[in-house]
Amino acid sequence: MLTALLTKSWRDHWKGLASWAGGLIAIAAIQLWVYPSIRESSEGVSQMIESFPQAMQEVFRMTDYTSGPGFLNVELFSFMVPLILIAVGVSWGAAATAEEEHRGTADILLTLPVSRVRIIVTKMIATALVLLGLCIILAATLIIGTRLVNIDVSAANLFAASFSCALLGMLFASLGFLIGALVGRPGIATGVGIALGIAAFVLYSLAPLVDTFDAVTPVNPFQWALGGDPISNGLALSSVGWLAGTSVVILAASVLAFNRRDIST
Repeated sequence: MLTALLTKSWRDHWKGLASWAGGLIAIAAIQLWVYPSIRESSEGVSQMIESFPQAMQEVFRMTDYTSGPGFLNVELFSFMVPLILIAVGVSWGAAATAEEEHRGTADILLTLPVSRVRIIVTKMIATALVLLGLCIILAATLIIGTRLVNIDVSAANLFAASFSCALLGMLFASLGFLIGALVGRPGIATGVGIALGIAAFVLYSLAPLVDTFDAVTPVNPFQWALGGDPISNGLALSSVGWLAGTSVVILAASVLAFNRRDIST
């Protein structure tokens, strides 16, 4: 029964999932294709970056742009990949229970000989596997691509950066689960979840410029995922602990909320 629920979750969203996977591959391939031109004109590019306002350099972390890891950080891992995986995670989390209510299929689902807890936990597992799958696809694309264009980044660090973004996506997916379980409306759950993700990104990006944000930075999920520069330094266990631990706590709250929710309302 649980295998059937997993399969149903993936089958219901396979077109969107295929689009996200194809988009990640395309984005990574395009950036890798561009990098040799950046490397060949590194002196000119460096001078151009130095002419940018200091604020812009700090916001986009452009201090090492012409190196392979620096380029991938700026073009992929500073905002594009994290925001894509957050969007995927939130949309899956919001749809897990709220979409069933919105479509009027929740009653049918809950008549199955499976507890509510097992239903929502199965959907959480499905979401986590989706994000892990996208992480592996992205990492594999980068591992192959960096070898083709001679970027010196270890496979382990490429996976570390991709996995950190997947964990970030899962944290915001857990918020989608929680909001969806509380309000039963996928649109609200998706909108609030993505808005929180964008807010966290803005606070993380502007932190080097605004001293007021210093107090928030240590508890910002973007800082946990990206602050340790995983593409250069590898995966930090503390980052994994904060991201995974926070996700588990929020997911546990989601289970409680869904288990107590009166679907008839």
